[in-house]
Amino acid sequence: MSRSVSGVLALYGAIARLLPGAFREAYLPELVRDLSGLLSQARSSGGWPRFAWTTVRCFADLGVRIPTEWWKEVTGSRNEPGPRTHIDSGVGEGIMTILRDLRLAARALLKRPGFSGIAAFTLALGIGATVAIFTVVNAVLLRPLPYPDSDRIVVVGHHAPGLNFPDLNGSLALLRFYWEDTEVFDALGAVDDGSANLTGQGEPTRVRIAQVTKEVFDVLRVRPIMGRPFMEDDVVEGAPPVAVLTYAGWSSVFGSDPAVLGKTIEIDGETTEVIGVMPRGFAFPEAETIALVPQVVPVDIQFGTFGITMIARLAPGMELETVQQRMRDLQIRLPEFFEGIDSGFLEGAGWSVTVEPMRDLMVADIESALWIVFGTVGFLLLIACANVANLFLVRAESRQKEIAIRAALGAGRGSLARTFLSESVILGALGGALGLGLASLGVRALVAFGPADLPRIQEIAMDGTVLAVAGILSVLAGLSFGALPMTRYLGRAFAQLLRDGGRGTTEGRERHRARNLLVAGQLAMALVLLVGSGLMLRTFAELRSVSLGFESEGVLTVGVSLGERIEDEAAARFYQDVIERIAALPGVDAVGAANALPLQEGSANGGSFEIESRPREEDVLPSVAMFKSATEGYFETLAIPVVSGRTMNRSDHTDGSSVMWINEAFATTYFPEGDAIGERLLFGASPDSIWSEIVGIVGDVRAFGIEEDIRPLAYFPMLVGGQASSSLSRMGLIVRTAGDPLSLVEGVRGVVRDLDSRVPITRVRTMDKVVSASMAATSFTMTLLGIAAGVALLLGAVGLFGVISYVVGQRTREIGVRVALGAEAVDVQRMIVRQGIRVTAVGIVLGLAGAVALTRLLQSVLFEVSATDPVTFIAAPVLLVTVSLIAAWLPARRASRVDPVEALRAE
Repeated sequence: MSRSVSGVLALYGAIARLLPGAFREAYLPELVRDLSGLLSQARSSGGWPRFAWTTVRCFADLGVRIPTEWWKEVTGSRNEPGPRTHIDSGVGEGIMTILRDLRLAARALLKRPGFSGIAAFTLALGIGATVAIFTVVNAVLLRPLPYPDSDRIVVVGHHAPGLNFPDLNGSLALLRFYWEDTEVFDALGAVDDGSANLTGQGEPTRVRIAQVTKEVFDVLRVRPIMGRPFMEDDVVEGAPPVAVLTYAGWSSVFGSDPAVLGKTIEIDGETTEVIGVMPRGFAFPEAETIALVPQVVPVDIQFGTFGITMIARLAPGMELETVQQRMRDLQIRLPEFFEGIDSGFLEGAGWSVTVEPMRDLMVADIESALWIVFGTVGFLLLIACANVANLFLVRAESRQKEIAIRAALGAGRGSLARTFLSESVILGALGGALGLGLASLGVRALVAFGPADLPRIQEIAMDGTVLAVAGILSVLAGLSFGALPMTRYLGRAFAQLLRDGGRGTTEGRERHRARNLLVAGQLAMALVLLVGSGLMLRTFAELRSVSLGFESEGVLTVGVSLGERIEDEAAARFYQDVIERIAALPGVDAVGAANALPLQEGSANGGSFEIESRPREEDVLPSVAMFKSATEGYFETLAIPVVSGRTMNRSDHTDGSSVMWINEAFATTYFPEGDAIGERLLFGASPDSIWSEIVGIVGDVRAFGIEEDIRPLAYFPMLVGGQASSSLSRMGLIVRTAGDPLSLVEGVRGVVRDLDSRVPITRVRTMDKVVSASMAATSFTMTLLGIAAGVALLLGAVGLFGVISYVVGQRTREIGVRVALGAEAVDVQRMIVRQGIRVTAVGIVLGLAGAVALTRLLQSVLFEVSATDPVTFIAAPVLLVTVSLIAAWLPARRASRVDPVEALRAE
């Protein structure tokens, strides 16, 4: 008991410290005495419920007078408690007045639970949706990266549009060049994000591993919480393998073992010592990364091989624009540093460098979509407020006589205004509280079902900023819809209020105008959302109709990883054995493999090439194309047609031949005047590069993304002239069956396990799932816009229904007279529906104007669809009119059934 009372006293003390000084000094001693008296009563009667209730009343009233017997019993004094201290300033009285108004408003709302519940739930929908999306926007776009002075961290990117590479990352050669020639960075490092086989810790798995230079720790300014970062001795060739675990890796691999330092893990078959653990929340470069390993930067390295990300921290006093210019100037010295690179090559390639904030690059692909969705739910909140404002207007009209009587008894306009605002603020607070609950559920759903590649997804959570925004939205929402009836009715003469509040008054057009404008505004905003969701639906439909160049139905994809340290011939032999054994499994129709499957992560390479029959002149830039390694059965499994020549077979990997296949885009681009079959190409410029003969042309495949243009692409066997055509550390298996592809998973797993139990399989998915995942961002945006548009349409229809229903109720006598004079039911229905159509027409005009202006922002996320797509701009108003007709027809139908005798008698 005493602990509970102590808690209440502590709460009172905390509240009292927030009160104005004069008020606190005057009332705090009396509040303490009140609580002492209540404690005495509770002890004597055991009435804790009464104690709690009286305590609430005590706070609401800001101190009750203490009964004499309680005072004497608790204090031991024979004197009666003195009179309540008066406050000279009006602060205390103002607070007491506000609290009294809030208490009265709460009682009034409790007497009308239907009205209060609908209003609060409507607000909760708008506030909850807005807060949920703001939580994502805040975490992904607004909150700084979780590193000290994160705004100083930048990414150095390169561009060579003349070589068909508009965007390039960095290279180890350029990293060393910048180390020696620039002083604009406080620290400059590189990271190469990838994956590796983790063995020796139970079942072999494929995990995310990042190779980083030791400077990365200085760029991020983050140090391990256990152990040490990489030192100079760790990043030289031949150094013993070491790793720094992320917190997630420490937890998942070692179960948060505090003695982890010095232990070893097997990364791609190499024993690696754990030398450190990063702090909780460190998720670089990805949340799934479990370990950082050293990146060695050779001293003698040539220009090229752009596969790393270069990150830097700006030097003190350096601004981004200055660094940009200094880096551009530095490119002039590239020919001095690298052999074989001249100014003509750089100019022809359109070579350039950019320095951009790391945060901006991380969110570049999702930023537009998130802001669009956030603006969408902002519209939803406005619609919800307009709906509640309409409810308040209707309720205010029913209270006109009450307002006039209170004014006649002495209540001023300020007091009456507080009545409206108190009720609206309470509803706003209640809607905000319910909205926070809905937002919490919404955030969980967004994280669970949103795009898997959503940046900073592990940071999405409600924080103080989100709660503050929720509170501000609740207050503003309450004030917005509470001010409307206040300004509408408190500016009129009280005598007129008494007259208009009388029963039987027939409303004029001016009485409907505010409600009609609110409904028209709701319908206009709903139309904007309908157009937006319609455009995204059209985009999704266009994506679904795009010809992928392969058949995804009935195909299973499985990643198989051998690691980096296996010999090329042994790797090729392993994959061929796997394919041969899988082909013998029951239900398998075809099987193949490639190091980069369509629409998936992989190691497809890009490089320059020469055409033997057309030697390149010295002043002409080399041609560039993408290429990948594949196996026999690859084209057949994905149903990629062989347009010309022959398909791939097993002997192409084993007889030492040097052959290749190209897609139609390659043939059209580089051999527009004749057949490419028989032509020989040389990829790369190293001494080991060999000429390969084109023996087949295959159909185009959207290999790198549904929304991306088809590029020239070459296919090589795993071994070309006895050498690996590209990295064979990981291959993607594809298996076609007439049944359920997932039924083959255990069979495939068993084949791989029988051949080598240390080899993990990863990313087991059907190709249909891969295709769906490639459209996840569009689907995500479309779904959110569709939900918002549906709710907006529902709220708009409810608002129209409510207004028409109220009009019917107010015009009951008029309708009765019309029916008595011979009006048919269809005439009455037409009269009522006509009013609804007029409101809808205004909403459509306003909505179309808004849609034309605002949907242009969607252009960046649309695919093959114009922001002013005529189909969408016709279908959306038609849908709105249809729903509005239903909303108006329901009360019109009721009006047509009015009994004139009963209507006149009721009046």
